Amino acid sequence: MRATDRMTAAVVLALFLAGFTLVPLTSDLSYLGASWFFLAVLGVLTALLRRARLGGGLVLAAQLLTTVLLSVGLSLTMPGLGLPWYQHYAGLWQGGVLHMQSQGTPMDPDDGVTLIFATLVAGLLVITDLLAAGLARPAWAIAPTATLFLVPALTLGTDTGVTSFLLVALGYVGVLVADGLNGSDRWTRGLSRDSAESVGAAPVVWRAAALIGVPALVGTLVLGGLLPTLSLPGVGFGNGPGGSGPLQLTDPSLDLRRNLNQPQDQEVIDYRTSEPGGVYLRLASLPRFDADGWSNVQIRLNTGNQLPAVPGLTDVPDEQRTTRITVKNFRSQYLPLPYAPRSFEAAGDWRYDANSLTVVNGENEAQALTDLSYSVQSLDLAPDASDLRGAVAGTPLDDSVTGAIPEDLPEDLVRLAQEVTKDADGSADKAAAIQAYLRGSRFTYSTEPLPGSGYRALENFLLRDRRGYCEQFAGAMAMMARVVGIPSRVSVGFLPGERDGDTYRVSIRDMHAWPELYFSGYGWVRFEPTPGSVTGSAPPWTLQGAEDPSDNASEEPTAAPSASADAPSTAPEDVPADQQTADGTDGAFPWARTLLGTGAGLVLLLVLAAPATLRIRRRTARLSGDQLGDEQVEAAWAEIRDTVLDHGGRWPEGSPQVIGRQVGDRLDAGESAAMGQVATLVERSRYARSLDADTAALPALTQEIRRGIVAPLTRRRRLLGLLVPRSLFRRGGGDPGV
Repeated sequence: MRATDRMTAAVVLALFLAGFTLVPLTSDLSYLGASWFFLAVLGVLTALLRRARLGGGLVLAAQLLTTVLLSVGLSLTMPGLGLPWYQHYAGLWQGGVLHMQSQGTPMDPDDGVTLIFATLVAGLLVITDLLAAGLARPAWAIAPTATLFLVPALTLGTDTGVTSFLLVALGYVGVLVADGLNGSDRWTRGLSRDSAESVGAAPVVWRAAALIGVPALVGTLVLGGLLPTLSLPGVGFGNGPGGSGPLQLTDPSLDLRRNLNQPQDQEVIDYRTSEPGGVYLRLASLPRFDADGWSNVQIRLNTGNQLPAVPGLTDVPDEQRTTRITVKNFRSQYLPLPYAPRSFEAAGDWRYDANSLTVVNGENEAQALTDLSYSVQSLDLAPDASDLRGAVAGTPLDDSVTGAIPEDLPEDLVRLAQEVTKDADGSADKAAAIQAYLRGSRFTYSTEPLPGSGYRALENFLLRDRRGYCEQFAGAMAMMARVVGIPSRVSVGFLPGERDGDTYRVSIRDMHAWPELYFSGYGWVRFEPTPGSVTGSAPPWTLQGAEDPSDNASEEPTAAPSASADAPSTAPEDVPADQQTADGTDGAFPWARTLLGTGAGLVLLLVLAAPATLRIRRRTARLSGDQLGDEQVEAAWAEIRDTVLDHGGRWPEGSPQVIGRQVGDRLDAGESAAMGQVATLVERSRYARSLDADTAALPALTQEIRRGIVAPLTRRRRLLGLLVPRSLFRRGGGDPGV
């Protein structure tokens, strides 16, 4: 096998293995077949181009063009081709991005996601080949494949498992082995057949790979199980037994829409409770609010099943509610509990956060809670409406998070919150006014709101189509409460469910989000802005003497501004959904747009810098002085020729002496003499029985000649010769010295 074929095969294998690291992100694995086809075509093309000894620049250009053609070709096989091909192609990319923004993992099947994943794998093959073969830096080949490994690691926020690491590591070791085998071909150059066979270079390479690669893999696996959880801002993954620091939990709100849109409803929880009425079962609270929406924060977990005092509650009720819960089949990182839990008895490693009173598993990952039965003691926090009306907004321990108003919050959202609460006196009245406004007839419950997240989703919901599900209602109320000075957070869990005798039955479509607002003396108090058609009447302590507007849809909420005169004058007009999504790139993953933009910029810089980098690498190899005598002479001659071509000159025809005189005529006396010496060495190397000459000065002579060729040129001509070296694009531009 040729050296170029061996390296190409290793690169293709590395990306083939790395493609499996994206499997946890989607339930549709059709992208694997498409990416394998892309890799096969690119691999064969690359091998043929390198056998033809085309310049590195031409190989890179052909790879990029082929990647684009393969991607467009794949899009033409996908449904919906009623538009021109370029609009269909762009629509698939846009649809794939929106699908990733609105879906939890694993995502439902989507043609756009398949196209994006397959094109991503093919593009990374081009970059890996450029690093390993084009720039002759195989050690750098870990970067593109590690990128694929990091995508699910950062997105899922949990340990992606040892398999993904092994796939990337094995592919990388394969590239290093291929480079070692290629290097072994040069080790035996100039040796006799017998001595070359005795060296056994190839086994040496394999032994070296085993001695280096196997301990590295084993050591990484062992350390991966022992090291504590890795804690980074906004990122949390790893589940080693040493983990005892802050943990970044997954975002349960990502599953809301998917569960609410299940084609078939299914029962997931049964419970019995000692007090009248059902209870909301809370999974988690999302206290952070910024341009990306509502999200979790790092928490510190505590062991034990006895929870600390309820944050902010001064008058603790004497009676506690006992609830016995059975989770039939539900995958969760959190334990569903009524608020505020005081103690629980559940099998498994469950730990609690003292601030939010959420309970999560100690392994920091979602688990299948099949037929898990447990009991919980909790307090019913149901303040009297008149008492709550006299309460003021409190200051929770995490006020820096739950009370923070982002500086970049759109002004139209701020004005709306102020307008809705302008006639309210105290904090509780302001909260009731916001709830009444959202439960009014102007808003419609729908699981198909306009696309977008963060500020865009709030503006779409509050100022444009006014359609949304519980996540939009809860997030909007929590945001508006903060604007008027009430700390807030969004909780995710389940509605009380349907009563069946002494048992309450909760289905997957009962998954729900609601806001919790903080009042002095009462702590976190639940509100319910989602319409009564879904949730029933709002909690009595949240009405402040007003009727629940959801009970009478014909009436506008008394505390809300009218649709005509009272609505903020800056509210945008209704805009069709297809226009709203034209420029929407906000994602459910906060880093998505930054990562895509940075990646595109890096790829562009790599493409622009590739010709100059390849040319510098070739020059360095030619003038290294590591070659045998004949090869060193030919390498120096090729370097002089390519310098002339790079800067717009024409390489003369004829014998080395004729060429030497013609090129020397353009140089000064010293440089011309150096050109004559090199031409003489070339003639001896090619035509004499043996080269009996000292070639140690060749690199210095060549550099002197190069300076003479470039010196008279303008700055623009020199820069063009550096950035776009013409010698790379000539047929047969390579040479043994590269």
